[in-house]
Amino acid sequence: MKIRILENPDLEEDIIIEYRELTPEIESMIQKLQSQEILVEERGNEHAIDLNRILFFETEVDNVYAHTQQKSYRTKYRLYELEALLPNNFMRISKSTIVNTQHIASIERNLTSSRCIQFFDTHKVSYVSRMYFSLLKKKLDERSL
Repeated sequence: MKIRILENPDLEEDIIIEYRELTPEIESMIQKLQSQEILVEERGNEHAIDLNRILFFETEVDNVYAHTQQKSYRTKYRLYELEALLPNNFMRISKSTIVNTQHIASIERNLTSSRCIQFFDTHKVSYVSRMYFSLLKKKLDERSL
């Protein structure tokens, strides 16, 4: 395997990996490059967790919590800061919530109010407001193409 690393200040920050055959070694490299972490707090202890584990971020009172399938962790960020930092698979779905669209299993229809989002392999749910629903639907349609 040959690896070339070239710096070009005129380019955007893209990494392109070309391979003849996807080997476990290359797959491991890709996973390491794609993994992004965020610092969160649980009972006074700081942890770095992979963004891919996060279902959604939600504001409760004056704190923002990152929800995974089993737990929730307090973050030091505000939602508007997270919007600027997070990758494209995250999007705001209400004034108090940012969701990871890769974890959405279904959206329950409700004509009178916000719609309930259900996630894969967990009991946790979130709600998308009517104002953000069309944007979320468009994003999910793009994901399924």
